[in-house]
Amino acid sequence: MRFGVGILIVHLIIVALFLLLSYFKILKVNKEMFAIVLFVPVFGALCALLIHITIVTGKSGSNSKNLEAMRGNEIDHTRMPVPEAESNMVVPLEDALIMDDASIKRSVIMDVLMADTKSYSHILNQARMNEDVEVVHYATTAMVELSKEYELKLQEYSIKYAEDPSNVNLLTEYITYLGQFLESDMAQGQVLEIQRNNYQQLLVRKISLAPTFEDYASLSNSYLNAEQYSSADATLKQMEKIYDMSEELWILKFRYYYQTKASKSIKELIDKTMNTDQFISSRIMEMINFWENSNKQSAEME
Repeated sequence: MRFGVGILIVHLIIVALFLLLSYFKILKVNKEMFAIVLFVPVFGALCALLIHITIVTGKSGSNSKNLEAMRGNEIDHTRMPVPEAESNMVVPLEDALIMDDASIKRSVIMDVLMADTKSYSHILNQARMNEDVEVVHYATTAMVELSKEYELKLQEYSIKYAEDPSNVNLLTEYITYLGQFLESDMAQGQVLEIQRNNYQQLLVRKISLAPTFEDYASLSNSYLNAEQYSSADATLKQMEKIYDMSEELWILKFRYYYQTKASKSIKELIDKTMNTDQFISSRIMEMINFWENSNKQSAEME
């Protein structure tokens, strides 16, 4: 009995000694090891000492001579695993929503919800019209939450702008965020008209303070989207006075003529472009070819 008590006392002294050495950072042993030292007499302490010696001498792990030599030129690259090519069964999100397979549609909508929903707002809009009730529920819930987020942020910008209407940086941020909201197709009906009108007024204000080509282009596109052709025409004429003809300005003019069915103006624009020595971009050539092919088809039908 006395022998057992004596062993226990010696063990507790060793544990106390280990704790003391660790406290003064003399013993390089982690805290988890003390559980072994405490509950495994003698052998626990020996293990802790061996770990301490290994760490201090820097000889942890296997000796390098015992490791298998690995050299790039000795590897048989033909046996190396090759990443599998993407499956041909990958389905575009829009196409997946019109498939008959409910599991695929639900999987697609869950993938969208797990991703950045702002980037897939047009997909959510399509999903709200789906025949699958579960898909419609998920999409509608996500759109409501996203709409709330947009509305709260727009209210914050509106308040800040009212307090400091001459702050160009703030105005630029406000315009950018409102533009993203309009492009998301979340605004419908009267809300769309109000926010689009607000967007146009902010752009006009920005142009009066610090005009850029991008501001004019955004304003022109907004007028064209709203079919406000007199305002679009005035903005485009102002752009022509200020800026040289560029690809973006050419496309804006072409869009304006196309939407207003000004065939004669389109022909004059194309003829003027083709008779210059300036470089014609692939985008402009595509639009020119599109127009010419459309005219040919119309003539053949007549």
